[in-house]
Amino acid sequence: MILKLPVVFKRKERRIGSAQGKRQYDLPLSTDEGTVFLALLIALMTFLAIMAISGSFALKGMTSRWADGLDKQATIEIPAQKADGSFRDDEAITKIQNHIKSALQGMPMIQTITILDEKDIGKMVSPWLGEDFSMDGLPLPGLVSLKLRSATEKDIAKIRETLTAIAPDIHLDTHERWLADLFRLSGALRLAALCITVIIGFTTVTAITGAIRSRMAIYKADIELLHLMGARDYYIMKQFQRHALILAFKGAVIGTSIGLILLLLIGWVAGDTGAVLLENQGLGGQQLLSILCLPFIACAIAALTARHTVLRVLSLMP
Repeated sequence: MILKLPVVFKRKERRIGSAQGKRQYDLPLSTDEGTVFLALLIALMTFLAIMAISGSFALKGMTSRWADGLDKQATIEIPAQKADGSFRDDEAITKIQNHIKSALQGMPMIQTITILDEKDIGKMVSPWLGEDFSMDGLPLPGLVSLKLRSATEKDIAKIRETLTAIAPDIHLDTHERWLADLFRLSGALRLAALCITVIIGFTTVTAITGAIRSRMAIYKADIELLHLMGARDYYIMKQFQRHALILAFKGAVIGTSIGLILLLLIGWVAGDTGAVLLENQGLGGQQLLSILCLPFIACAIAALTARHTVLRVLSLMP
């Protein structure tokens, strides 16, 4: 009889396998009142993660476009007001612009020189002042746009020297300071988005751990009975792991669906308003694929968290 005991226990553990059928459990986990709450919580966490990640993607794309647009670009500004307080008229500004163009025309570091007139300046300020804003009578500065082949310190210094010889109050803006501030702000916002995503993941792990521990406390007597019937810790762990995996998948799919719908609405509204700052903020293929991977990441987090929590609790049980 003693030799047959392991066989009996082995057969008994297979009988416990009534939970091996589809969505069947030896423990009544699927009927627990907290299952809906946990699924909704995972849906909310997935939705927030999508918003944070997509915001980071959009910010990175916008910053890259601005940087590419200003790469090796420079703007020459001829102030409308002189140092003595008098104003330059349009004819004087036009004369200085032509002088600048002729002086810089032959420099090897300069690719193109474009003189901006009043219409060009109006297009530049129209997103902030509106299309109907009239600039008649306003003392406007003269602007000259440069496209550079190279933008080394030596090249910039030579251009500044030439401009100073024409008029000492002419200002050359290479956009470096503005771009540095832009990259600094973009990096800070993306770091904040990353921190939010990490906090969301930590919150999800904490919520799943708490839910698993509470269910194990509720069904402690049933777990001990399964132990007496010959069930091993790994078998009991699989019950909770499968339950957490199903809940995580349902919640993640719901959260991802809502997040993608909201992103489509945001893109439609931004495109409909024609906002310059939000122009062409659609997600690329790789970015969309990263978002679609979130449900699987949520499932992996839920499965690993449930596995670790159940095995740890079971190891402390007598």
